[in-house]
Amino acid sequence: MEKLLVNMINNSRYMACITVLDYEIFLSKCLKEIVFEPSSNGDRYVLVDLALKVGIGKDRFAEFKVNETGKILTCDYKYVIVEPMLENIANNYLKQNKEIVLHSMLTDSQKKKILYK
Repeated sequence: MEKLLVNMINNSRYMACITVLDYEIFLSKCLKEIVFEPSSNGDRYVLVDLALKVGIGKDRFAEFKVNETGKILTCDYKYVIVEPMLENIANNYLKQNKEIVLHSMLTDSQKKKILYK
């Protein structure tokens, strides 16, 4: 089973949305294995959706900085509230893995919000 789902997105702030599919993973170890193309175009960030790990509250999304060599800096992150469009994109990625969502630790109402909204 995949532990993470990486989707490139066209957003002014984020270059990718990474969805955590396995709530038992050691997140920083898995993120260190992902490398993006090197770039010297200034600050770059990825959005990490932690819904299946922590629920869909205020700690659902975290942004991580990506350095010029394309590595995710696991020590440089913060929890963020995202705009509704990004939340819908993240929910669509989770809908592609409906069985994982249905068997997750999320409450029934949280599962419905993700899968049927």
